[in-house]
Amino acid sequence: MISLFFQVVIKKYKMKAQKKPVVIDFLPVNDESAAMAEIKKWVENFGDNPDDHFYHKDGEGIFVKTLEGNSYAVTIKDVVIRGIQGEYYPCKKDVFEQTYDVLS
Repeated sequence: MISLFFQVVIKKYKMKAQKKPVVIDFLPVNDESAAMAEIKKWVENFGDNPDDHFYHKDGEGIFVKTLEGNSYAVTIKDVVIRGIQGEYYPCKKDVFEQTYDVLS
C-alpha cells in the first residue's frame, strides 16, 4: 500500500491547469530603431509613465522592468504585453501565437 505522503506527491505531479480567458493588450515589436517611440506612445495611451516600465541603454537596446524587479531586453522577436495588473513584459512571438488568439 502507498503511504499518504506518496499519494500526495504522485498527485502533485499530475496536476494540470488551464489559463483563464483574460484579455490583454499587446504591441508587436517590428522595428528596433522605432520601438522605443512606439512603446512610449502605446504605454502613455493607458495613462502609464513609460519611464516607470521601460528604459533604453545605448548600444544594448530597450529593456522592460517587470513586477518582480527584473529587466528583460525587448527585441524584434518579442511582443510586449500589458497584463491584467498593468504590468508589462516581453513574450516571444512564437510563444504568443501559441498562447493567444488576437481579437482585433
